[in-house]
Amino acid sequence: MKNGIFATINVGASALRMQISEFIDHKERTLEYLIKPLKLGRDTFSKGYITLENVHNATEILGNFSDKFKEYNIKNNYKAICTSSVRDAENKYFFIDHVRIKTGINLEIIDETDELFIKSLGVKNDIKDFQKMEEKGLLFVNLASGNIGINLIKKDLRLFSAALPFGSLRVCEFFKGVNEDLKYRAYEQYIHKMRHHIETTCRRLDSVKYLVGSGSSINLIIEVMKPSNFSIDKRSIKKLYDKTKRLSTSEITGQLNINSYYAEILKPTLYVYLSLMDLVKTDVLYFSKQSFPTQLTLYYTKNIKEKKLNRKFITNIKNYALRYETDEKHANQVAKFSKKIFNKLKSLHSLKSKDLLILEAAALLHDVGYFIGINNHQEHSYYIARAFSMPGFDTETIDIISTIVLFHRDKHHLTFDSRFTSLPIEKKLLIRKLIALLKIADALDASHMQIVRDIEINTNSDGITLTAKAHKIPFFEEITFYRKNRDFLEIYGIPINLKLDLLNA
Repeated sequence: MKNGIFATINVGASALRMQISEFIDHKERTLEYLIKPLKLGRDTFSKGYITLENVHNATEILGNFSDKFKEYNIKNNYKAICTSSVRDAENKYFFIDHVRIKTGINLEIIDETDELFIKSLGVKNDIKDFQKMEEKGLLFVNLASGNIGINLIKKDLRLFSAALPFGSLRVCEFFKGVNEDLKYRAYEQYIHKMRHHIETTCRRLDSVKYLVGSGSSINLIIEVMKPSNFSIDKRSIKKLYDKTKRLSTSEITGQLNINSYYAEILKPTLYVYLSLMDLVKTDVLYFSKQSFPTQLTLYYTKNIKEKKLNRKFITNIKNYALRYETDEKHANQVAKFSKKIFNKLKSLHSLKSKDLLILEAAALLHDVGYFIGINNHQEHSYYIARAFSMPGFDTETIDIISTIVLFHRDKHHLTFDSRFTSLPIEKKLLIRKLIALLKIADALDASHMQIVRDIEINTNSDGITLTAKAHKIPFFEEITFYRKNRDFLEIYGIPINLKLDLLNA
């Protein structure tokens, strides 16, 4: 957004927040910032649902926020999102529908990967040396009330990404029945489980040089420890933890002069950071003071964005495929031919640039299932592809990629499998278009020997001619091509034929 007024609402685990910003020539000025404490997370993390009382309390607060829309003439120029307190609640859809009916506000549930991506993007925008830290190896941690999001980055690679149920309020609720003087021991045992999970799942922790924190925990750190800059040392955190770990919530409130909520979550917050600092062998925690509503505002108004995101996505897809010992040369060759066919036939398929990204990703992942077994490798590839996640890319995109991977081999299953038949018609058409292109590209390296070095594509009144430039006769490729080109004819209504150009002839 270059000019205008924009509002963001964040329905969090401990409070509802609203920020109203004015943009003039892409520069943001906060007009109003509202925060209304309401511990929806306490309901969700202890009961599994939001109580009717708190549904009404939240609706009343959001009704007041809606009045601000009228005051500032915002209309639909806003984004309202919910994090873990609503996302994990059994009655989340009732909550969202009730708010919409009573206030007119359309709430959206943001998933963990998107939340982590927006926060890391905001911190990157706020910390001057963040990009240099990424180059050397960085563990980004978003410790919030409900979850802890973790992203291990080195250069352009996301080496590990996860959202774990170890948020500070969630931990407190889990152990609320434990005696006050013993709670810190329970917290330590539980957080040790988190550390063990990271250690056993992520085998690249030796790549980490920096630890960067974000989330509601940072507000607590700032209020209690009052750091003079954007970092705090491990010794200071350890000193505060040792001082407070045996104190009750009321004693912490009195000694540190903080509210009861901050006093309650202080111990698990400090110990999570200490545990992670031990894990990555660093003595400094870096952080940004930028609020989540500000990060949301800048992101949804497109005033911050990830540079070269599509390139990074493909880089990470390639790295992910290598974990499953995929035939890298074959995967790259199929991706190369897929891109070339897509670009040469733009006027025929009328697809978008994002669809090319989806096709390339599917080409790189189509055979990863061989890692599990030869039989029905496409099924294994499907589940492996679905397990891929990267902050900045929604699950819908990953679902489309994995569906293409699933049906890249056999066509007849497509008309019976609910993973395809349950999709809306526009997605079915997109998937079939891309599968037809992928099958042609895959056929051109059917032997996995890269006999076909390059291709040319020409269109005329008789159809499409694909000329395969090969250093010897590609017998298997030619037979496979004519077995797989029927899909192309069915979906595009035009035949595609193969012509050989022997380079050594």
